Amino acid sequence: MPNLEPDAPDSPWEDLVISILAVNQYSLERTYVLLGSLRENKITDPARLARWQEQEIEEKLRAAGCDRGAFMTKLFAERLSALGALIQNKGIAECEKAISSKDARVIEAFLMPVKGIGLKVLRNFYSLREIKVPK
Repeated sequence: MPNLEPDAPDSPWEDLVISILAVNQYSLERTYVLLGSLRENKITDPARLARWQEQEIEEKLRAAGCDRGAFMTKLFAERLSALGALIQNKGIAECEKAISSKDARVIEAFLMPVKGIGLKVLRNFYSLREIKVPK
């Protein structure tokens, strides 16, 4: 499913944000349609996620058309804020190295400690990144 738009970059950040948002009855396909507006609102930009406050992320999600009600939109903002804290703590380069890996174990070890990233998000991410999951 990556690169549904012509000439779209193959971005692990975009795939990770989509994976975080594609939960609770929202499929990857249904969520992926928001990619253009998520890009426009800079929600897939790791540098911005690292510096934005939770409330700003929530406002950006709504502006991008990702308003799934007060509770869920706030929850997604919390999860993206937790990802932003990881980015701030580890740095963009280290995070990108981990999430660009083709080794599911490396990705899982790096992302599982982040609040809101669990097995469903990882499965979504592996699917988008075409990563084989070890049995």
